[in-house]
Amino acid sequence: MTTKNRNILIAIILLAVFAMIASLTMGHSHLVIGGEEIDDIGGVTGFVIAMGCVFFGIFVALSVTGFVLAVLGLVLVVVLGAVLGSVAIAMLPLLIPFLILYALISLFRTKKTS
Repeated sequence: MTTKNRNILIAIILLAVFAMIASLTMGHSHLVIGGEEIDDIGGVTGFVIAMGCVFFGIFVALSVTGFVLAVLGLVLVVVLGAVLGSVAIAMLPLLIPFLILYALISLFRTKKTS
């Protein structure tokens, strides 16, 4: 059995276990729709509603988590740019000797005219 098949089998078993636990913990709900009392939402309908709510909750949680991580990544990129920019500005005075040397070389260099 390959790792992929084993992981799929483990995921199916875990989903089945969670589904059985969810079906055992569901009680009867009391709803009023259009003035009529609906006492029992259980069985397959209750299970489908519960699983729909679970999937919606997982989707929202993962969406919010992804959004937060994306914003955090952007903030870290901006902070890194600010730090590197400030380091570059702080290092500019170190270029003064090289600029003076370049100016002296340029000053004493003569162009040959033909």
